[in-house]
Amino acid sequence: MPSDGPPPPPPPPATAGGQGHRPDAGDRDAAATAAATTSDWLEGTAPTAAVDPARPFATPRRLHPASVLLGVPLAQAVQALIFPVVATLAAPLWLTLLLLMVVAIIGLIVRLLDWRMRTFSFDGEVLRVDHGILSRNHRSLDVGRIQQVEIQRGAIQRVFGLAAIRVETAGSAAEPEVDLRVVPEEDAVALRAAVRASQQRLKGRATADESDQEADEEGEEVLTVPMSHVVIAAVTGARLLVLPAVIGGALQFVGNQVGPFVDDVIDQMIELGLAAGETPTVSGPDWRLVAVAAAGLLLLSVVAAIVVSVLRDGNFRIRRVDEDLYVSRGLLSTRDSVVPLRRVQLVEVKRNWIRRVLGFATVRIRSAGGSTGGEGRVTVPLLPVSEVDRLLSEIMPNVDGVPVLHSHPPQALRRSLFRWLRPATLLVAVVWLAPVVLPFVDDAGLIVDARPWVLLLLPINAVLAVVEYRQLAHGLTELVVAARSGALSITTALAPVVKVQAVTSRRSLFQRRLGLTTVLVHVAGPGALVTVLDAGRDAAARLHARLSEHAASPTPVVTPAQDAAGPQATGTPQDAADGPADARSAPAGATRQPDPRP
Repeated sequence: MPSDGPPPPPPPPATAGGQGHRPDAGDRDAAATAAATTSDWLEGTAPTAAVDPARPFATPRRLHPASVLLGVPLAQAVQALIFPVVATLAAPLWLTLLLLMVVAIIGLIVRLLDWRMRTFSFDGEVLRVDHGILSRNHRSLDVGRIQQVEIQRGAIQRVFGLAAIRVETAGSAAEPEVDLRVVPEEDAVALRAAVRASQQRLKGRATADESDQEADEEGEEVLTVPMSHVVIAAVTGARLLVLPAVIGGALQFVGNQVGPFVDDVIDQMIELGLAAGETPTVSGPDWRLVAVAAAGLLLLSVVAAIVVSVLRDGNFRIRRVDEDLYVSRGLLSTRDSVVPLRRVQLVEVKRNWIRRVLGFATVRIRSAGGSTGGEGRVTVPLLPVSEVDRLLSEIMPNVDGVPVLHSHPPQALRRSLFRWLRPATLLVAVVWLAPVVLPFVDDAGLIVDARPWVLLLLPINAVLAVVEYRQLAHGLTELVVAARSGALSITTALAPVVKVQAVTSRRSLFQRRLGLTTVLVHVAGPGALVTVLDAGRDAAARLHARLSEHAASPTPVVTPAQDAAGPQATGTPQDAADGPADARSAPAGATRQPDPRP
């Protein structure tokens, strides 16, 4: 006789990627409960079962009620206000305010409904998020595919003890797969810890007790950037070059708005007889006033750059917890990112000429995913050059730092001279020929007066070309491929060989005549490249062949050390790029190879 009871729940979903995980009894119970309540989720109703202390997130829950207001991204709020403001520019002020009030009320109602219909849960294997007002959306992320769980705390959110959670996978690019804005801060930390514990369990590691987990979360201190280094990074970085233009544009806008008002006030004072005297004659700019204004603008730019950098990168800290790097930064708004070491795709060490003189460098880490920043990047604002190798050894296990790099042949100097002198020569030709061919373009004679100064570009660019040539170098070990280039700003790029996706060799007409080749090493991620510029033809061919073997193999390919780089076209003796101990690469049989998964 058939039973009148409900059918048994379906079995729990298999772990993605063939992890081979066998859920325990608690896993099966949580998965069965989740499967039995899926229809309730799709209808927007959350179960009211008691919370399991062992699995606090197994029962679907809503975001914090403050997410109705604090969960709106600033960019989205600005976009919502642009239309009513632009649409009523020519209308009375009361109409603009009325339209803004209507938009605010509608937005508040939509946010309330979205908060009511949005739930999330995590049963130890799958992170589920259900949302939607008219149409329901159900998103499931297997814990084995989660790469980043980032916690962000804005200034206002920190006051109320709240935080936002961003969950990333390999294919999420710059946008998160799941963005929970906002939840209590303790829930955000607990959810991240639960995801990490489940990932450790999938790897077959034993689960420690709560006290051990809390001690393990502290991890090992890898790097702490002092506030003084953050200030130095602000005054020696590219941000200082952008701020004067922004501040100048803002001052010009203010001047354009205030100028007509001041002129109108002066005209009214003259009509009323409150202003007497003759109108002064303008004879030209007061260069002392111009110099004071320029100095004030420069000082304002430096102060603004320092304030922005301190607020963004203050308290910068990197900790290592097992196979992950925990990066935290920020004063008012804090941001905590997790960089799995097995997901590191590319590391760039950058030094502009000011930082080279001061002995500092900036390190940029690119990882698969995207929660670490734009295009999945984490940037260490500044650290001494002597600390670079130690940091690299933490980011890339078994790599002692920048490997031995081999210089490029003398023919590369001709290419560097061509690259740097071509634009300078064109500019000199324009300055000298323009007043002759088109006399009307230089009625005041300014271009003719600038000719001697423009000629100085030729020796300056020639010196920069020599500097660039002296910096050109590359190296290859059993674990990493590295390349160095640049003149004013020198960049050393390193990528694990197991992350190499493809290799491209380019030879222009001039390069073929000089026996040079440019090798592009493609790794995962947008714009992630290791560019070996103007290498010798034979060395480039060997490098291409070795890296092609790595790209075709899921594990590092080890070949005899003498085949790694070989002598360059200079005829000077070169050390092997991999294999020997003095090349700062451990033998393959004595080290643990990185995880080959992307």
